[in-house]
Amino acid sequence: MTTNSTTGAAADAGQAVARSRVEQLRADLLRHNRLYHVLDAAEISDAEFDALFRELQELESAYPELLSPDSPTQTVGAAPGQTFAEVRHRLPMLSLANALNGGELLAWRQRAADLLDREEWTFVTEPKIDGLAIALVYERGQLVQAATRGDGRSGEDVTANVRAIDAVPNELRGSPPPIFEVRGEIYMPKTGFEAMNAAILAQNEEREAEGRTALTPYANPRNAAAGSVRQKDAAVTASRPLSIGVYQLGWVDDFAIPDTHWETLGWLAELGLPTTPEAAVHDGIDAALSACERWTERRDSQAFEMDGVVVKVDDLGLQADLGAVGREPRWAIAWKFPPQEVSTILEQILVKVGRTGSINPYARLRPVRVGGVQVTNATLHNLDDIRRKDVREGDTVVIRRAGDVIPQVVRPVLERRPGDAVEWEMPAVCPGTTCGERTCGNDHCGAADGQADTCSGVWCGGAVARQGDDADFYCERLDCPAVVQRAIEHFCGRSAMDIRGLGEQVITLLLRHRQIADVADLYAIPSKIEALARIDGLGHVKRRKSGDVYEVGDRLRNLAAAIERSKSRGLAHLLVGLGIRHIGGENASLLAGAFGSLDAVLLAPRDELAAVDGVGPIIAESIVDWAMNGDNWSVVHRLQAAGVEDEQERSDDDRVETPLEGMRFVITGRFEAMPRPQAESALKALGAAVGSSVSKNTTAVFAGEKAGSKRAKAESLSVPIWTEEQLIEALASPSVVTQWLAAASAVDVVDAVNAVEPDAST
Repeated sequence: MTTNSTTGAAADAGQAVARSRVEQLRADLLRHNRLYHVLDAAEISDAEFDALFRELQELESAYPELLSPDSPTQTVGAAPGQTFAEVRHRLPMLSLANALNGGELLAWRQRAADLLDREEWTFVTEPKIDGLAIALVYERGQLVQAATRGDGRSGEDVTANVRAIDAVPNELRGSPPPIFEVRGEIYMPKTGFEAMNAAILAQNEEREAEGRTALTPYANPRNAAAGSVRQKDAAVTASRPLSIGVYQLGWVDDFAIPDTHWETLGWLAELGLPTTPEAAVHDGIDAALSACERWTERRDSQAFEMDGVVVKVDDLGLQADLGAVGREPRWAIAWKFPPQEVSTILEQILVKVGRTGSINPYARLRPVRVGGVQVTNATLHNLDDIRRKDVREGDTVVIRRAGDVIPQVVRPVLERRPGDAVEWEMPAVCPGTTCGERTCGNDHCGAADGQADTCSGVWCGGAVARQGDDADFYCERLDCPAVVQRAIEHFCGRSAMDIRGLGEQVITLLLRHRQIADVADLYAIPSKIEALARIDGLGHVKRRKSGDVYEVGDRLRNLAAAIERSKSRGLAHLLVGLGIRHIGGENASLLAGAFGSLDAVLLAPRDELAAVDGVGPIIAESIVDWAMNGDNWSVVHRLQAAGVEDEQERSDDDRVETPLEGMRFVITGRFEAMPRPQAESALKALGAAVGSSVSKNTTAVFAGEKAGSKRAKAESLSVPIWTEEQLIEALASPSVVTQWLAAASAVDVVDAVNAVEPDAST
């Protein structure tokens, strides 16, 4: 009896703890559902929401007596808001179960196989676009109703707003059913989102000047899409860059429909409905899984935000047999990507000095995994960005990682802000050092109190200030030790002189031991590698009883060889390496081609520099300012004395192989046959210049699908616009370019003559 009583008491205690946790989870999830689905103001990431949701599912499974019909695990979304009229969905708009890995996807397929008592069927995969779910009802081919998902049973009537979206057809083609419903996702493409937020920031400058409250930029494309659809004024919705992907037939009355989901998507597209882009059909689950894994790798290259892939049973009869359980259909599942937005604590705001002397703030984070990678730092750009986002030390912040770039701080979670959090201020003096990432006891290195090391890095301490209207702050010391180090690192980079083996740590050692002071000193290294071998961390050390023996070793030999090879990198790479502001690979190549030598570039008048197509007045000003500094000329002369090639030469053979010499092209839009970087390289190999902007000096524009402002600029300047097919032909047979240009000139002459001497018959 005692044992049974003890066991029963423990069970009661466990249930009480579970009940308390379940109630807390339900309250949190309901709140976050409303913030996400109704207010478009999510406080946590999707991954954090999914983790809370799974915890609640597991507790309800372990304690079935705690399950209730109003639990977030049994409902969808959130109840409609009060702004719009309520619409009752004829068929519930369900949610989807998640698969976080291949094992969970295969387990879902096995459950379906057990229920169907069959092993083979086809699947369809579709990108899970991150937008606003919408149900569209068409009657006699006309859009008569648009409703949000809401709680799955009822949504908001947003018909007037959705009718104003160009991407949503108000009238269908062909012979649609008398009345039917389709379901899709309204979303905002990434480029549209960025342009809209840029416009908001531009408005804020005007509002600030007028003393009006600033507008808040949207946090992400999903919020921007949902907020745009829920506008009180349909004209505002119409002005927003919205699109739609229809992913499913909802219901239809008295009309024969295809037998499969894949065929249904094709039928809906024939009616004029934009279906989910890049959907695909697969013979089995292994092929569907491979498609999901490929999507995971290329998610960031898409024009829209997506948080996963939806995998569906293709056969509509099998879908009906599988049915649904609770809030989720058994015939579909969402393959979720690793999270790219998570929350963590911003522990400290630090700064790093760039090669131009810019003081760049960044966030030191409590370590957290995002996108499959553990991160501790995130970008903050500049003081204006910190002020706009109102980010403070100690805040819980949402960070986003896209692709392989360093994460960015998206926004703070104000509800979790500590009471003592204060606005961050830019340091008044430059904290630049040559101590690299090593910890030292100096305050400027950000070390904890009492923590000491043998670092002998030099502290800058120069004044920090803005320069004109620049958003960044800069160190005012020209000899700032951090600027010197960053300049040398830049010079050695792959886009510049490509000196392998001269990374940050080696450069730090060389500076600390006063072996180099600028980039010209690098070319003395091959002649003194015996002495450098005695520096701890550079040479090879043999431990012997009589004492350590320092040898040159492969590291220093390879470094010396890399320095010698860099001498022949060429004028364009040398121009990049010198670190002149605004000089990159493209305009360095243009300058090298136009002037032929480093001296000619640096001695050219401002107007001549600016006249080079693709250079312009800002870059010209930077070159002239750089050349006015006597210390810079000292570096140039020492580089020339060391044998660094500073002239661009072309042999007669080279000229024969560059038939597009003197021509300048711009590539814009989407191309199918080859990536744009490959096309640019091929044109450059034929002697052409490839620019990023269209001007009157542009020879022609190669325009692919969805070419935008550059095509319009070319039309306004009467610059020839050629197709992708013509690009391929031009690369295969460059002589046709001259023929096309001659033909275009002939047409222009005829037009000009006709404008002066009209046809007598008229």
